[in-house]
Amino acid sequence: MPELPGTALLDGVRKEVERNALRARNGVKWAVGAEWAPRHPTDYDIVWEDGKVQLRHYRNDTPPRLRTPVIAFLGLVGQPYVFDLYKGGSVVQMLMDHGFDVYILDWGVPDAQDAANTLETYLQGYFPRALSAACVESGVDAVNCMAYCMGGCMALHALAAQPDLPIHALVTLASPFDFTKLGPLIDALRQGKINPADVIDDDGLLPASVVLQSFKSRKPTSDLVNYVNLWQNLWNDQYMEGYQAIGRFLSDHIPMPGALFEQVTRQWLRDNGFVNDRLRLGGRRASLGNVHNPVLAVIAERDDICVESATAVIADVLTGTKTELLRVDAGHASLFSGRKAVKAVMPRIFDWLEGQSEVIA
Repeated sequence: MPELPGTALLDGVRKEVERNALRARNGVKWAVGAEWAPRHPTDYDIVWEDGKVQLRHYRNDTPPRLRTPVIAFLGLVGQPYVFDLYKGGSVVQMLMDHGFDVYILDWGVPDAQDAANTLETYLQGYFPRALSAACVESGVDAVNCMAYCMGGCMALHALAAQPDLPIHALVTLASPFDFTKLGPLIDALRQGKINPADVIDDDGLLPASVVLQSFKSRKPTSDLVNYVNLWQNLWNDQYMEGYQAIGRFLSDHIPMPGALFEQVTRQWLRDNGFVNDRLRLGGRRASLGNVHNPVLAVIAERDDICVESATAVIADVLTGTKTELLRVDAGHASLFSGRKAVKAVMPRIFDWLEGQSEVIA
């Protein structure tokens, strides 16, 4: 007489049947464009703007516990909502829950009118004014900055030229500083095999599609892997929320002003300006030796975009301040995606920032 299947086997079959039904439901929702993760889930007020640049102050029913506010921002090729991806995975909300007053600096999406914008436009114009606006709004003399990827490069370049900016401490998140380590497309620009002028479009901008391709070239099979992961987890609404949010961010790149792109190619890539201390701003040398702010550099050990050898060098190039390295088990995007990754990584960063801020009596 054949042996009847065990209870554990039947439970497993039943669970897989239920998951397949949920996969079918969510597959239809995905196909018609359903929203699991609405944009900007946390309420904010725009407290300063200049042209396309905005400073957003996030609303919190609870007064901040820590006096020094945090301003978060990234570079000029991505959308700042990475800091506020979805409920349960919002770095903004986590910062507020930790006791911080929180701002996000949004550089805006450039168009043809912005094609002539340079590093000076952003780092000597918009950035200092945004910092001052946050200080006035929160009633403080200085802020802490939390800068992701290119944003970390921009922050250090600004501080090297303007060491008196009202910044107390800086966190760089997966920011590259040795541009000899960033793969074939960056190498082609760095070595002069690609002329920046050849990839600037008729509006005078580096197109968003070129930016996206530069990231994809680091990991050409990523789309296939993502679809496999999507199928495996299509039944799970919580997974779908994070998948949709981070997928939107990873594909939602923005163009870069052509004049700034040529500057960055020359100073950051070809001169390898951070490693060789050859940065300039406003026609003057901007030495990293001028940076005296405490710095925490977060190194994502599984980062295939800004690899560890490109990011960890910050400890060697900042000679005038104490630089701490925080190595975390994450990739470039998973610093912000996935509840486990966010909740394991971010509290360590917040604890460091708290050490750079006074507790309100």
